[in-house]
Amino acid sequence: MLHVRPAHAADAVVGNGAPASCSEAAFDSALAAANSGGGTITFNCGAATKTITFASQKSILTEDVTIDGDNRIILSGGGVTRHFVVNGGLTFRLQRITLRDGNSPVGGGAIESAGARVVLESVQLLANNAKDQGGAIYCFVGTDGTLTVNNSRFEQNTSLKGGAIYNDGCATTISNSIFQANKGGAGISFGGAIYDAPTATLTVNNSRFKGNSALDGGAIYIDNGATATLNAVTLEANSGGYGGGLENSGAVTITDSLLNLNTVTGS
Repeated sequence: MLHVRPAHAADAVVGNGAPASCSEAAFDSALAAANSGGGTITFNCGAATKTITFASQKSILTEDVTIDGDNRIILSGGGVTRHFVVNGGLTFRLQRITLRDGNSPVGGGAIESAGARVVLESVQLLANNAKDQGGAIYCFVGTDGTLTVNNSRFEQNTSLKGGAIYNDGCATTISNSIFQANKGGAGISFGGAIYDAPTATLTVNNSRFKGNSALDGGAIYIDNGATATLNAVTLEANSGGYGGGLENSGAVTITDSLLNLNTVTGS
């Protein structure tokens, strides 16, 4: 039986089939429609992969929004802006899309979530940067902050705390995903891939962390008061000053996992 997604009044399409029609202005128009009533944004940019570069961040303000890139769309922050900020209480879903070259002077180089429910399905987050927290994603618990990641890839993201993800109290679940070559940056840094902050809960299933680096916790840093559960996880060839694969100051449970070839300069 063919499954057809039900149409929603606020669904919107970026582009008319010509690559040039898929501009930032066209995306802004589609997002305004989705924000007005909740809906799904899709793209009609031709058969080839299309990069749309943002000059400013996009806000998910009032309604639940889904963005589906059909494995053909790259959204670039151009090294000057983060991609999205999401208001509390909303659900923001990204599917089959790449976010790259986002930048924030504070937290969340690609996505800042302030108490929202963020879901990533087959998403690539590449070469995003935040000065302080969460090179790719900053998730703040707010009233109902959650982060769910499936079949996704985080690579070459950078921040002093959480090169890829800063989990600030959220309930975060990551499955079947790859974290590679993320780093904490120069100086005192924590969690080359993930920083699990106080009161946060982190569950990682069947995922791989390779070649990540930070001074404390080359791949993962678990702070005092945070909880982490790693199931069938590989921590390989990560490096740090302390805790090449993982540094734990909270509570961590590791099952059916491999820690291999991680290195430290300290202990």
